[in-house]
Amino acid sequence: MKKYFLYIILISLNLYSTLVFASAATDLNQLLLAVNTMQANFTQTIFDNKNKAIQKTFGRVAIQRPDKFRWEVTKPIPQLIVANQSRLWIYDPDLEQVTIRTLKTAAGEAPTLLLSYANASLDKEYNVQAMTIKSSSLRWFSLRPKNPDNVFVAVRLGFANNVINQMDLQDHLGHTTSVQFNNVKTNLPLASSLFTFKIPKAVDVIDETKQR
Repeated sequence: MKKYFLYIILISLNLYSTLVFASAATDLNQLLLAVNTMQANFTQTIFDNKNKAIQKTFGRVAIQRPDKFRWEVTKPIPQLIVANQSRLWIYDPDLEQVTIRTLKTAAGEAPTLLLSYANASLDKEYNVQAMTIKSSSLRWFSLRPKNPDNVFVAVRLGFANNVINQMDLQDHLGHTTSVQFNNVKTNLPLASSLFTFKIPKAVDVIDETKQR
């Protein structure tokens, strides 16, 4: 279940034409690219295929475009994920372990990295659809990965006042990870130290970049 935290740190689309896809992707690109930096708290809930909540975590996130990302789980089990343009570090303090990956590889597993993409050309990797959900006040977009090997089969992004408010991700087993963002602050200066990771002493290091 620990690894699943990364697969978070991101609906039929056949009813719409290619032109609608392109328009929705353009609208979503504009929303994402309007945010150069972001800080927020988050609550992440994982639901099983019967929509029963099976796990809840809390933490904070910091994002700076291009490709800088910090996802910190504070409870119940601390974990830190830091991305800095080309590398991604996953630190599990309780395991005393750090995993290093290339950012390009990790992006397919962690749709939350969409929020910090250098170039949000989403239509190259996703079929994008604008959604209307009557029970929600948010502006919703649905993304279906074009690569069948993607960890998630569907991603939904919900915006309030043009700022990300919720992200839902459905995997191949029918599990849904829902991330609620609150206390969102955008386009404020962020300390560079947020996106710098120094490997602690006396921890195991798994460097997957050397295996490629």
